[in-house]
Amino acid sequence: WDTPGLRWLFVDWEKIDPEAAEKYQTLVQSKHLQLKAMGRQGFWATPHTLRAKAYYHIIHSINSRSHTRTDVYYELTKKLFGEQKLSSHPAPEYMEAAEIPRYCLNKSGLNSVKKILLCLGKYFPDMNYCPILPALVSLILHFSMDEAECFYSVARLICYTDPNKRYIDQTFLTYRASCMTFGDLANKCCRGIRKLIASSHQNLFEFYSDWIMWIFADLPFIYAIRVLDVYLLEGYKVLYRVALTLLGLYKASVSSRVADVEDFRTDMKRFVQNVARHCSAETLLEKAFQIPMATRRELNLLFNANKDSLMQKGVTCHQKRSVKTQFVESVDFTNFSSTVVTGTEMRVVWAWIPERYALFSPVRLYSTTEHKRSLEEFYSHVEGHEPAVLLIKTVDEEVFGAFISTDVIERRKHDTKSLTYFGTGECFVFTLRPSMERYQQTVVNIMTRLVSGQQNGPCDSLPLSLSRSTSSMNGAGLTCPVGTPQDPRGDGGHALCLQQSLTGGRSEACDTFKNTPLCKGQFKIQALEVWGVQNCITCSHTHTF
Repeated sequence: WDTPGLRWLFVDWEKIDPEAAEKYQTLVQSKHLQLKAMGRQGFWATPHTLRAKAYYHIIHSINSRSHTRTDVYYELTKKLFGEQKLSSHPAPEYMEAAEIPRYCLNKSGLNSVKKILLCLGKYFPDMNYCPILPALVSLILHFSMDEAECFYSVARLICYTDPNKRYIDQTFLTYRASCMTFGDLANKCCRGIRKLIASSHQNLFEFYSDWIMWIFADLPFIYAIRVLDVYLLEGYKVLYRVALTLLGLYKASVSSRVADVEDFRTDMKRFVQNVARHCSAETLLEKAFQIPMATRRELNLLFNANKDSLMQKGVTCHQKRSVKTQFVESVDFTNFSSTVVTGTEMRVVWAWIPERYALFSPVRLYSTTEHKRSLEEFYSHVEGHEPAVLLIKTVDEEVFGAFISTDVIERRKHDTKSLTYFGTGECFVFTLRPSMERYQQTVVNIMTRLVSGQQNGPCDSLPLSLSRSTSSMNGAGLTCPVGTPQDPRGDGGHALCLQQSLTGGRSEACDTFKNTPLCKGQFKIQALEVWGVQNCITCSHTHTF
C-alpha cells in the first residue's frame, strides 16, 4: 500500500489479532522503565500494526517543546507544492545530498519522504546539517497513518530539548561533536581499532564521522527498526551503544585482512550492510546493552567539551559542512620530529588521546636533549599545561609513556605528607615498542575531577598522580602514574615511577590501569619528552613542529 497505515481505515485488526490488542493495552499502562525493558526485548516487534501504535504512543508521550499542529503539514505542502503530487524540488540543504534509504518503500513512499523532508526544512530553518533525517523519516513513515502524522512525529523529536537524552543533531557543530564523543567512547570500549586505522595513515575523523550513518543508512531494515524501538525511548545513548557494538564486530572481522583494506570507511559501510552474516538483530542489541557506559550526564559533559573545542577551531552553529575542511582536519605528522618516537608512533598516540585534544597539534614542552635532567626542570616546563603526553625511550630501545589529563601543578593543592592523587578517568598509560598497547579503565567518570586520595570504588578512582612526595628531595622522585587511590601505600602497583634525576625508573603492573609492566621493570632512560596540546599553550618556551 502506498500509505503505510491505510489499511487501518477499513479493517479492525484488533479483532483479527486479539493478542496484539492485549499487548498494546499492556504497553499503554506501562511506565517508562517498563517500556525500556519491553523495547529492548522486542515486545511490540510484531505485528506491523502493533509497532505502529507503540511508536505513536511513545513519540506522543515525549515531553517535547513542539507545539506543531497536525494541520501544519498540509499548510506547508500547499505552499511548497501546490496541487502537485510529486515533488520536483531539490533535496533540502541539511541532507548534504544524502540519498533517501529505500527501506522497502515504493516510488510513492519515497516521494512522500522527500516531501516530508522538504517541509521539515521549511519548518525548521535553523537546521543546517542533519544527514540522519532521511533514514528516520523513511523508517517512521512505515509506521505512520499518513505523511502528516510522520511529519508531526519527527518534529517532536527535533524539538526535544533535554541535553542528557538528545535525539537529533541539527547543525554541523553538534553533529561533529557527537562524532568526537563517539570517538572517545570507541577509544575506551573498542581497543585496537584506532591504532589499526591510525597506523594505516587513514583519517580517523572521517572514519568516525560516519558512525551514526552505520545505523541510520547502512543497517538493514529489520536491524534499523529494532534500534528505533529503543532509540525512541532512550535517545542518543542507544545509538552510541549500537555503533560501538558494530565497531567491535568489524574489528574482529577486519583484523585478519587489514592488509587488503584500502579504505576503512568504505569497508565499514559494506560490513554494516552485510551485518546479518555476523549476528542477528537481537544479538546486536544484547551485545550493545552489555557495554559498560558512562552516565547520560557524563556523556553530555564530554559532548559539550568536544563542542567547545570545535568552536575554538572556528566551527559555529551556522557552519556548513561544505567549508568544514578549513576548520576540522587531522594533524599532519609529516614533519614531526622527536628523539623518542616516530611520526607514525605519535600518530597512534594522538589517536588514543581524547578527541577534543586530537584536533590540535602536539607541542614539545620538555626534552632531556634540550633541558636539564631534573624533576625541578621537568616541572618548570610542564606546569601550566593541560593535558600532556609523557614519552620515554630506554637504553634498551623500549618506548612507553602516559597521557596526563590534568595540570601537574595540581600536586601543590594538597597539604599532605602522603602521595597525592589527582587526574581524571581519561588518564592512561601505553607502550609503543616493542609492541603497541594502551591501558585504561573502561568504566570511568568521564570529565569528573576528584582530589581525595581515599576513594570507595574504581569508578571514583583517580588513576594519575604526578606528585613530589616528602621524600623526593632525597631521590624518591616522580611517581606517574601510581596505583589505585584506594590504597595510598601503593600496594596496587605503580605503572610508572621515575627517579628525581630522570635517569631511570621502574614499571609495575598496576590495578588502576590493569596494565602489565610497560617495560622490563627497572630501566635507564635514553630520552624523555613531554608534549602538550597547541591550543592549551600558556608559556613561551615551547617548540612546535
